[in-house]
Amino acid sequence: MGLIVVLAGGGLIGYLSSSRHPVRQNHHAVQSALPAKVLTVQTVGLIDVGPYDDRDPSTNDADDHPLMLRLTSAGIEFVSIPRSELAAGVPLWTADQMADGTVIFIYSPTGQCLAAAPGGRRLALVHCDLGRAQRWRARLAGSAEGLPFDQFASLAAGRCLSAPPTAGAPPRLAPCGATHDKSEEIGFWWSA
Repeated sequence: MGLIVVLAGGGLIGYLSSSRHPVRQNHHAVQSALPAKVLTVQTVGLIDVGPYDDRDPSTNDADDHPLMLRLTSAGIEFVSIPRSELAAGVPLWTADQMADGTVIFIYSPTGQCLAAAPGGRRLALVHCDLGRAQRWRARLAGSAEGLPFDQFASLAAGRCLSAPPTAGAPPRLAPCGATHDKSEEIGFWWSA
């Protein structure tokens, strides 16, 4: 009989504690939780349509020469694409489309994610944690000569991935323009 009383008392305590108002969760923590579900994965080259005038007489329009984002000995840079790679290319990134509509860019050779560095003005390749600094939201889609592009804004910094204004400078996170700035026209080439 004593065992029944103890079990019944334990059940009653359990019932009463579960029927009270649930423990309130930290509202900020709930809002900042980002989905980890990947909807699609695409292997691509991250290409800037070309902020520089390369004055190449062999092309019909001497305004553009596309640049690809890659890791060099100097760090992450938009570098000129060798003419031999323009058609076939070298897709160095995976673009993971997440359930919340953001994209995560993973640099295939190192397995690191493209992120907004602390301060929100520079880029970094870091260990992937799927956090806000590694999330990019496409905005202001467009096309140039039939090739689609987007502006990609950092979820953490609110600034757009941008090729440097002068050759030899590192890429940056710049204020997102209301209209397309060539330095912010990022396309996926060589999709696999």
